[in-house]
Formats: sequence, structure tokens, C-alpha cells
Amino acid sequence: MDVSRTEDEQLEALKKWWLENGLSIVAGVVIGIVAIFGWRGWQSHQRTIAVAASSLYTETIVNIRQGNTTRAREVANQLLAEYGSSGYATFAALLLARLDVDENNDQAALEQLQWVLDNADQEGLKHLARLRMARVHLAMHQPEKALEVLDVPSQGKFTAGYEELKGDIYVQLNQIDRARTSYQLALAESDSPAGNNNIYLQLKLDDIGRSNP
Repeated sequence: MDVSRTEDEQLEALKKWWLENGLSIVAGVVIGIVAIFGWRGWQSHQRTIAVAASSLYTETIVNIRQGNTTRAREVANQLLAEYGSSGYATFAALLLARLDVDENNDQAALEQLQWVLDNADQEGLKHLARLRMARVHLAMHQPEKALEVLDVPSQGKFTAGYEELKGDIYVQLNQIDRARTSYQLALAESDSPAGNNNIYLQLKLDDIGRSNP
């Protein structure tokens, strides 16, 4: 057997195969490298955003604790403007809503809470915003709107909170039987039957019982 001829034939076959397929292989390798470094770059960018957003959120909280609400608002609004897609923006909006309520600016609070409903990724945060929004409507003596806010197909793990708030709304509407039912459902759904909140719920039930024997 002519070994050198066989090797030459194999070499020629390899060259032909490379001419036919080499470009696609190189392109695949390049795309793979670009994808790897692109993914790493994206991860690095996301970490940078998270650190910056976290810093602004921490500054917001510090200013609130120090009573500097003006500065807290400035920082929270900067967080929303620059890092609105981050999870910290949702918490900042909730803090702004709380400041608005404390300053009797209910309409501004509702706008912040609506932003949370429109932008939050986590259902739990949406439930929290919805409950707070309903409370604002109730404080504004808009019980019907409060009920509309709470009218959702699923309450998740927040059933007790929903039902207690519905009870408060029905009391304002003077629909005592419905209020009693909602308070009882809230008690039944509570995660901690011996908790302080259940004491308040029982007091609410006792109170409407005394008012409406």
C-alpha cells in the first residue's frame, strides 16, 4: 500500500471539506464567543444597575428616617427616572406613595400605586399596591372605588388582607352583614390565628355586633 498517497488523499479530502465547511465553523465559533462575552457584558451591566439603584434606595430610606422627606423624594424620583426597570424602583414608588398619604396628597399616592400595578414584576407587590390603593380610596370616602380595586380573580396569599379591608369598606357602606362575613373570612384565612392582627379583627367583629345586635 502507498501510505504517502493515502495520506495525500486524506489531506486533499480534508482541504476540500474545510473549503466547504470552514467558513461556517469559524462563523459559529465567532458567534459563540460574541454571545459569551455579550452575556457577560449584559450581566455586568445589570449588576451595575442593581448597585446604583440599591444605593439610591438606601439613600431614600436614610433620608426618610432622618425626617428629610424633601431629599427622600428627590432621590426616589431619580431612582424611578434612571432605573425604572429595577426592582428597587417599585419599592421607591411604594415609599413615595406612603409619603404622599402622610402629607394628605391622596391623588399623588394613587398615581404612585398605579405605577406599581403597571410595572411590578412580582404579584405580591401588585397585591400590596392594590390593598394600599383601596385604603386610600376608603380614606377619601370612596368605598365603591375601593371595592373595584379589590375586585380581582386571585388574591394569592393576601386573602386575609383583602377580606379585612372589604370588611372595613362594607362598614363605611353600612352593609354590616357583608362586613361581618368579610371579617370572619379574614380570621379564617389568617396565617397566624394567635397574632395581634386577629385581635383587632375580633374587636372589629365585636364592635359591629354591639352596634347592630
